[in-house]
Amino acid sequence: MAQQQDQGDAEFRRVAELIEHLKSDDVSQRVEATRCLPTIAATLGDERTRGELLPFLGECTDDEDEVLVVLAEQLGRLVDHVGGAQHLQLLLEPLKALAAADEATVRDATVASMQAVINQMHTADVLAYGVQLVHDLVGSEFFTARVSACGLLPAVYSRLSPGPGDRMDTDDDDESAAKRKELRALLHKLCGDDTPMVKRMAAAGLGALAAVAESPAILEELLALFDRLNADDQDSVRLQTADNCVALARALPREARVARVIPAVRNTAQDASWRVRWSVASKFHEVGAALSGEEVLAPELCEAFEQLLQDPEAEVRTAAAFGVARVGALMGADGVLQGVLPCLRQLVVDGCEHVRAALASVICELAPLLGQDLTIDHLVPLLLQLLRDSNSDVRLNIISKLHSINEVVGMDHLSQSLLPAVMDLAEDDKWRVRTAIIDHTPLLAQQLGPRFFTDSLAGLCLGWLGDDVHSVRIAAAANLRRLSALFGADWARAHVVPKLAEMHANASYLHRMTALNAVQVLAEDMDPDLLQRDVLPLVLEMAHDPVPNIRFNVSKTLTALAPRLGGGAVENAVRPALSALVDDGDRDVRYFARKAIAALG
Repeated sequence: MAQQQDQGDAEFRRVAELIEHLKSDDVSQRVEATRCLPTIAATLGDERTRGELLPFLGECTDDEDEVLVVLAEQLGRLVDHVGGAQHLQLLLEPLKALAAADEATVRDATVASMQAVINQMHTADVLAYGVQLVHDLVGSEFFTARVSACGLLPAVYSRLSPGPGDRMDTDDDDESAAKRKELRALLHKLCGDDTPMVKRMAAAGLGALAAVAESPAILEELLALFDRLNADDQDSVRLQTADNCVALARALPREARVARVIPAVRNTAQDASWRVRWSVASKFHEVGAALSGEEVLAPELCEAFEQLLQDPEAEVRTAAAFGVARVGALMGADGVLQGVLPCLRQLVVDGCEHVRAALASVICELAPLLGQDLTIDHLVPLLLQLLRDSNSDVRLNIISKLHSINEVVGMDHLSQSLLPAVMDLAEDDKWRVRTAIIDHTPLLAQQLGPRFFTDSLAGLCLGWLGDDVHSVRIAAAANLRRLSALFGADWARAHVVPKLAEMHANASYLHRMTALNAVQVLAEDMDPDLLQRDVLPLVLEMAHDPVPNIRFNVSKTLTALAPRLGGGAVENAVRPALSALVDDGDRDVRYFARKAIAALG
């Protein structure tokens, strides 16, 4: 009992200290104490949290931004510490003050917490307090508060209907409908705000409201507002059109989608602002999926996408190129052949390397859609052209996705052009490119098969062990491990072990070090007989190397090999070699030798 009392006293002392830190002159202390608000509230209890803590926090809304961000986040986490849903409106007062903050991150955290509180409130309380909060924010003289209102309004709107645990009579339901109408009117007001930032956020809120609004309200009010925003002078407002098209397409019946949303997409794809065209190009798959449903993409949308692929701005073409495969799946094989492929023939020779790289990352995914014959006739020539591209990223993107082509047409159609591209990438000046092609080598090996791969690329893989960059050599060793696991012990004995033997006698100690590192990597998957008969003697011979770094790495390597060797080899070869290194003249060699012997037990 006394121990429990001591623990309780310690907890209260800690909370008292945190409360003091909330008033500290040190910003970092205030931040850390604010992060602990749920702990403070749990210790104080529901009544004191409502009567003391929340009023105090309401006076702390004029602080440094880094404190206010944490305060806004933690207020949303106090919903379980105020005594039930009937008291949650008390959390809205300090959040209302934070909603007008100048810093966007504070406002974002505030809106998120407001939404969390609103979602936990009873519907009757949302009617009484949530709608009034939106009214207050919309009517504020500070544009920052009106910006926050745009994010809060859809959350309040979605709650203005009876929830599973609520009981509402007809009068309450009528009041809810009236309040929803008020909120739609407030959105109209925000969309006509004089401040461009408010109008832009209101345009973003339109799509969120359409996702939760009833169909008559969308048809009678939101569509007119949608048309007005799409014709706004500010391109920052029109940037929201693509997202709004997705939301409206999911909420509207087919006739309304065809009549109102598809023309909006077509007009947005022809907008005078390249940023607006980029926005619809980057999200065209989402727009098309929402508009098409189970049907093939409408001809107007296909034409709009083709226009984006031929846009005068490289950024727009890049965004559209990234969506070629997904949009192509919506268009169907005929649509791709008739409309997209002519555009792709221009993109493979585009003057912007980013456009070509974007296309190279997705073009192979069209193969399953087109089928073998169409892929061979139309797609393979484009792939071969990209494999000969002067930019290494373009070639690398093609090689990384070749499995899609291989599954459809086989590797024979690409092998002649593939190998020169791989060779060029293997010798690229950028070491990251060389590392990337190493990472894709096992995939190529699986596609090419052991005989073709060994004849064409095995020497290249072994040569990477001698690269000038350490990271490339490490990647090369890991690559050989994967190849040995793929092709088996006989392949490793015939190709990997001779290379290790060659490196262990190299005049450069870095090459000898790489050989030891490679053995450590390969040991886990290599055949035990191969290790004992062919690899262990090479390692033991390097125990007499004149370079101390080599000798203590021998100890590390023998530690890695020991679990894979037979007991006789460990006792007759490994342990004597380590015992000899314990008497080495270099203290580091002696340390690692003793450590290795200890590991052997």
